[in-house]
Amino acid sequence: MEEENRVSIVRSIGRSLSRAAGSLGIEDVFSISGGGRSSHHGRSSHHSVEDEEALRWAALEKLSTYNRLRTTIFKPYIQADQQEMPTDKMLLDVREQDPNARQQFIDAIFKVAEDDNEKFLRKFRDRVDRVGISLPTVEVRFQNLTIEADCYTGDRALPSLPNAARNIVESLLGLIGISLSKKTKLTILKDVSGIIKPSRMTLLLGPPSSGKTTLLLAMSGKLDSSLKVEGEITYNGHKLNEFVPRKTSAYISQNDLHVGEMTVKETLDFSARCQGVGSRLEMLTELARREKQAGIFPEAEVDLFMKATAIEGDASNLITYYTIRILGLDVCRDTFVGDGMRRGISGGQKKRVTTG
Repeated sequence: MEEENRVSIVRSIGRSLSRAAGSLGIEDVFSISGGGRSSHHGRSSHHSVEDEEALRWAALEKLSTYNRLRTTIFKPYIQADQQEMPTDKMLLDVREQDPNARQQFIDAIFKVAEDDNEKFLRKFRDRVDRVGISLPTVEVRFQNLTIEADCYTGDRALPSLPNAARNIVESLLGLIGISLSKKTKLTILKDVSGIIKPSRMTLLLGPPSSGKTTLLLAMSGKLDSSLKVEGEITYNGHKLNEFVPRKTSAYISQNDLHVGEMTVKETLDFSARCQGVGSRLEMLTELARREKQAGIFPEAEVDLFMKATAIEGDASNLITYYTIRILGLDVCRDTFVGDGMRRGISGGQKKRVTTG
């Protein structure tokens, strides 16, 4: 079935190119190929490249919605010191990109990770804003948040075997309403309120044992069930029991827990496959529909990246190569993460893997 779809895509592209080439006319073709001699050669070559790219976009727009979301214009990138323009543009199914092609794309677009990433994200944002699509944002509010814990004091709080046995017995008796020991109530956070605005970076400062980790765990919905929580935490007005907070926020622990036998790339690939693509495919569908209505042709690089990262099921997604480049993990991409028994990457690199 997939082979038949691929053949139909190729045939439809060929028919579209033939019709578009016929509409140019014989005189236009000769004016592009032979006019101007040496003085107009560069201009004619430039126009021919633009015309060919327009033909490719026209052929792409004639595909069905399903195929159009998985097909884009791909161009091999040349070195910056070569005074030429790539003329062999072609249509590409993003699912057929091999690892070498994905790495070449990342190397060409993100040569200097910090600067090029900002430029690329601005192009991404401009494409979305051009058709009037608003990207989803999240505003987190916490109001009158108080977190308390019941804990033992003195020798009773020591992690010894007798204390562990007593804790088990007392917890069983507590199920039937019998309480033998007295616990001290410890207030971790008391009447804390605040707002975390969208598209902002918030710095949380405080001395040790002031409740910073507890506040972050509370906002990410990962607090221990034994803690008593009062107050309200909302995401865009929705309480934590109305949705799954772990699909919206991520808490990066101080402890880096990874499978030591997996490489850095394998770890990020596994994480990407577990998280899926979310709503990216739905947004891309709406984006393609509005661009088609407005007659807008996006940049090939942005279109390829958005489509390649919105397709589910790839064992090694383009987003993995992007994450490795932005976090500076290229030097250890194929190195084992390591653990206490196996030598692996450094502590700083492991923290960046956790963040990725």
